Amino acid sequence: MNLIIIRHADAGDRNQWPGDDDERPLSDLGQRQATALGAALKTRGVVLNAVVSSPLVRTRQTAEGVLTGFGTAMEIQFSDLLAPAELRRKKLAKHLAGLGAETIAVVGHDPDVPAFLGWLLGVDPEHVHLQKGAAALVQFEDEPGKGDGTLGWLITPDWYLN
Repeated sequence: MNLIIIRHADAGDRNQWPGDDDERPLSDLGQRQATALGAALKTRGVVLNAVVSSPLVRTRQTAEGVLTGFGTAMEIQFSDLLAPAELRRKKLAKHLAGLGAETIAVVGHDPDVPAFLGWLLGVDPEHVHLQKGAAALVQFEDEPGKGDGTLGWLITPDWYLN
């Protein structure tokens, strides 16, 4: 099983957003990041079997942008386990394993997604940072669990955005 852990793309400054932070959309830059990430993954032969996202607007838009970049239509599954401050690592890992998919994109927020990445790799989550729009491939021989993953790659928008 493979997990592509994605931190949502740029959504601007939350202090400049006048509404509920749950409704904060991607910025123009964030839209470009999400689409470019999907296109870069497709170009490099990545095949997505499922996409699971936080239900918040900016993560949903990131997932949609990635799929647009892939040029494919796929139903995005939303999980409250990826909403800010709702991460339950074991429960999320079990949910993802239960999907029965070979490669799953997981779109969430800071600090939860980097913490989940650290947990999967067996490293101190305090030492894991994902910038907005970054993605990391974690590979497993079987199901995801604490320290069972191997980092395949980690890419940032500077790498894939023209």
